[in-house]
Amino acid sequence: MSEDVGKANPYYTMKAAERTRATETTRATESADNIFVLMQDVMRGFSRGMFSNWLWHRPLQLLIDAGEGAQLALGSNVFSPSVLAVTHGHSDHVLGIPGLVAARKFGKGAVDKPLTIVFPEGSRGVQAIRDLLGTAYHGVVFPLNWIAAQPGTSVPLGKGRQLEAIPVRHTANEPALGYRVIEMRRRLKPEFASLPQAEIEAAARRGARDALLEDTSHIVFAHSGDAMPIDPALVMDADVLVHDATFLDEPDRREPIHATTEEALAVAKAANVKTLILYHLSIRYDRATALPTLRAQLAASGFMGDCWLLDEDTILEITKDE
Repeated sequence: MSEDVGKANPYYTMKAAERTRATETTRATESADNIFVLMQDVMRGFSRGMFSNWLWHRPLQLLIDAGEGAQLALGSNVFSPSVLAVTHGHSDHVLGIPGLVAARKFGKGAVDKPLTIVFPEGSRGVQAIRDLLGTAYHGVVFPLNWIAAQPGTSVPLGKGRQLEAIPVRHTANEPALGYRVIEMRRRLKPEFASLPQAEIEAAARRGARDALLEDTSHIVFAHSGDAMPIDPALVMDADVLVHDATFLDEPDRREPIHATTEEALAVAKAANVKTLILYHLSIRYDRATALPTLRAQLAASGFMGDCWLLDEDTILEITKDE
């Protein structure tokens, strides 16, 4: 959760029409339309600390956290997620669970589709949500599979993929986890890499395909949840990393519970991540000055991948400050 909402700035208090114009201008400046649409097609979410945080990865049918309003934003896609992975039990990450579960049960769609909910073992916030569901919907049986997780807990996520919980550091009074999606793949063994393509194809036709290939794993997606900078080794070579980036400046951090934007960039660089999505940027920062700061930090970081910011319901591309 963000540290205080009392430092809200004009970016969040504009009249609706003014804010719409500001957002449209930022989108045009920050991202080519085709790239923006592609990112939105793969992932949608919302991030405003203390209010609501969630992210839906469409191809993986994976929902990370369920802050308030998630089911409204998903609309008819509310039935799509097969797994909900809860990073921790703070209110801005779990208060949308009752609405999500009820929408799937009582809406028009695949009402019997099971939903696996993975959460940190011992989470008081998640237990409170479970108690609320039992009270508010007494006697109603929801098709839910609750899995209490620790670092290393693994859950199937479609063919050849596993969702795995990873250790993170957040608050002392509420357990937290990050998650990564590992995909099993097959690749050509290094000793055969120099062979001509024709020889490789001929060997495969002779039935020697298995002798040429070896199994390998690859991280296609990872999410830190609210956390201090995570261990880069946990997300090495990931296609996408979503990382806490609450503070622009380290002196703004009063407690060691959230990462800075520069720390998130450093993790992505060290892990050779292809795409970094920053999230949970504090509302204390006016976006008119925060975005240029982010561009300058990206340029100075040495991170060579793509960089985005999930800011409320908008995914903004952050480009290097030339």
